[in-house]
Amino acid sequence: MMTPVGRREALEAVTRRGVSARAGCRYLRLSRRVSGYTLKQPAKDQDLGRQLVASSQQFPRFGSRRTAAWLAVGLCRVQRLWRQLGLQLPRRRPRRRRCGTDMRVPGATHPNCVWTYDFVHDRLADTRALRLLVVLDEHTRECLAIEAARSLTSRDVILTLSRLMRLYGKPRFVRSDQGAEFTASRVMCWLRDQQIGPLFIEPGCPWQNGFVESFNGKLRRKLPRQVDSSKVEFFVSNCSR
Repeated sequence: MMTPVGRREALEAVTRRGVSARAGCRYLRLSRRVSGYTLKQPAKDQDLGRQLVASSQQFPRFGSRRTAAWLAVGLCRVQRLWRQLGLQLPRRRPRRRRCGTDMRVPGATHPNCVWTYDFVHDRLADTRALRLLVVLDEHTRECLAIEAARSLTSRDVILTLSRLMRLYGKPRFVRSDQGAEFTASRVMCWLRDQQIGPLFIEPGCPWQNGFVESFNGKLRRKLPRQVDSSKVEFFVSNCSR
């Protein structure tokens, strides 16, 4: 069965050959209202199309599904305009293969064996600093926690790890870079008392902590450059999807 758009295109193709609109409708067995009817949907979609283009520029890692949820619009309508406007996600860069040994601890073949954590720095729309503490399980790649605050210290690191240990149990090792919050004596003494081995990557070698660095990259792409404080919860809840 011919769609409404197909009927109009067929009638236009017939009229371009010199056939009148009345005769074309008779030949195609269409109502004469097809030739004189003005479509109303394009005018309705014009504002939404501008919103989709602006949203794709502001959030380049958002697909049609997440954009529909962000704009609170029907998914089918967004996907239809998404195809018409030719919007798509940016191409993935090829993965860089690095030579060297595998920095994962031997035997880390089950969950809750090695945790990895790192800080992500950003700013809110009012230029206030935003700091995120990300904790991952290296085996399952699951994000265990994202602590967001204007300032996070070594005390906050201990509180976050202790809370996660009550939920998931105690890991054997915790991997991180050699930041001041991770190498602080308070954190080292706490890890020693908990019988958890700290694992530090070499300075200037972030690929040795590739799991959390990969997650941080996805988090930065999904978190806009100037996000309002009321929007932080939305991005944090969707970053691990």
